[in-house]
Amino acid sequence: MAFALYDFTDTRNQSVIRTWISKERLTRRDIGQLNQKLDMLRVSGMGLQPKLLAGPIAKHIYKLKIHTDRTFRPMLCKGPFSMETEFTLLIGAIEVNFKLDTDPSKAVLNREALLADKDRRMSNAGY
Repeated sequence: MAFALYDFTDTRNQSVIRTWISKERLTRRDIGQLNQKLDMLRVSGMGLQPKLLAGPIAKHIYKLKIHTDRTFRPMLCKGPFSMETEFTLLIGAIEVNFKLDTDPSKAVLNREALLADKDRRMSNAGY
């Protein structure tokens, strides 16, 4: 079964993950690893290996584990509109010394904003 993947968008209808990629200056290698993990998520969903998807780390929030020169932890949720067939990337994060640089509560707030306005996401076709 294939899973649909979406990006949460800011108030200007920009992908928060694309903005994060630019802000953090992810390298081509980093983006390649991110896309590879997203492809695996599209195919396996919650069946993704435990070492690649962790959580929930907050209410409805999971983190995708990506190891390159830095340790990336994009946060996502199942659904939230079709819990069995889709995921939405909510915010980007980096983990340093087992600590996230972004509080998972921000991902919770983004999920709540999305529930209030279905138009606050876009289809993810990779980066």
